Formats: sequence, structure tokens, C-alpha cells
Amino acid sequence: MARQRLPDAVKEKRGTLRKCRKQDSVETPAVRLVDVKVPARLKGVAKKTYEFVTRQCFAMGILAEVDIHALELYSFEYAELIRLQEQLASEGYTVDELTKNGWVTKVNPLEKVVRNKLVAVNALGSQFGWSPLSRMRLRSMVAEEKKKDDFGGLIDG
Repeated sequence: MARQRLPDAVKEKRGTLRKCRKQDSVETPAVRLVDVKVPARLKGVAKKTYEFVTRQCFAMGILAEVDIHALELYSFEYAELIRLQEQLASEGYTVDELTKNGWVTKVNPLEKVVRNKLVAVNALGSQFGWSPLSRMRLRSMVAEEKKKDDFGGLIDG
């Protein structure tokens, strides 16, 4: 399965946007914050996450109508991750299991499910540029731009 393309706005802020790869030919309609309603199937943590993430996307200027379903999926997966982490914490990270050699302490099988869910949440979040690495790259690019701007007049002029 192919990766979903990042919006041009995210690529531009990261500094990786190329003119030959712009998606201008497929213009996605912009969405206003008042137009976005939380889907009825999202409850609790998923609903709060959806509201927060939607505001974050608007602040970054990267939300389009097409992204709403991806935001819903991210919110659901994130809420599931939180629920599973709480369940794992209450059950404990290890379980005692009776084998033919006696009692053995093993890692709780739920821990693997939590790790897989975390990978899924991180993958969905990275589509919107929400990883710490993406933000770090963005900060470094902004710092480089400031350096270039400060001395650009002296070198060119």
C-alpha cells in the first residue's frame, strides 16, 4: 500500500516542496473551523483528541476536506492506544503462566498490542507532520532561513 501524500503546506513548511511535485492540479477545498463537526461515533478521549487535532491543523494551515477522515481515524486509534495502555497498567506488564516446568513470568501479551497501536498512531500522525522529528526539522530550516536573510544583503549586494 502506498503512503499518502503530505499536503503541499506541510512540505512547504518543512522546506521539501518541489515545484514539479506540487499538487496544485488537484486543489482540495479548504475547510473552516466552524464547518468541522466531531463525528457522532467518536466518544470520550477520541472526541477530545479530534477537537484538539482539528484546531492544531487549522493553526498549521494544513487542513483540507479530504483530511477529515484521516483525523477521525487518528483520533480513534489514539483513544484506543490510551485505553490499552491503561488496561496494561492495571493488569501489569508481566503475567505468571503455568508451564510443564512450573510457573514462569512472561511479558503481558497486551504489551505487543500496545506497541503495534503506538506504531499505527505515530504513522498516522506523521502524515500531518506531528512527529517531533518533523518539528525539529522545521525549526532548523527556519533558523537557516534567518541566517541566510541576515547575511543575504551583504553577500549579494
